[in-house]
Amino acid sequence: MEKVPLTIDGSEVVVDKGTSVLEAALRNNIYIPHLCYHPDLEARGTCRLCIVEIDDGELVTSCRMPVKSGMVVKTKTPRIDKVIRPVVELLIADHHASCAGCPSSGHCELQKIIAHLRIDRKRVRRLRLPKVEAPLDTTNPCFDYDANRCVLCGICVQTCEHVQEIGSLYFVGRGYGTRIGFYGGNSNCESCKECVVRCPVGALISRSS
Repeated sequence: MEKVPLTIDGSEVVVDKGTSVLEAALRNNIYIPHLCYHPDLEARGTCRLCIVEIDDGELVTSCRMPVKSGMVVKTKTPRIDKVIRPVVELLIADHHASCAGCPSSGHCELQKIIAHLRIDRKRVRRLRLPKVEAPLDTTNPCFDYDANRCVLCGICVQTCEHVQEIGSLYFVGRGYGTRIGFYGGNSNCESCKECVVRCPVGALISRSS
């Protein structure tokens, strides 16, 4: 396999040709915020949080940008922060009010991003609009879905469609009311829980049965 040298935040790294910038960084212990990326799935750049600055200052989504020989990558610049911080703050303001009791607390990707960007959650949550909490969706036989925690990253939908090749999960609704739904109630679900395992924020909660 051909190797490609590049520089990320001043560190020289060498990875296989075809590797994305995000993968190159993560494999070398350089963190880049991300929510919709999973190594088992095709990168789509949906969350727009893995923005990096390359070479002459171009901003790109690192999960979809293949490495190039001699490429210079910066993961932390004022321009990057200006782009991704408002997105994260809106996610926090719209997210579940408390992390207490969440199955992903302690290994939640959103918590990791908040710590990385040093965001004051209490300040941001003052922006939270009054709204009625969505009820827990218990229509699936093996897990519950909490729309209040969901960040609509699409990992569960993609897992069901492309990894398990079932397609029981899909997006339903539009705009602010978008959530995850289940085709045919749950008739096609094989209860593999692969979507639960991959959920980055604890929106899918495994149910013992």
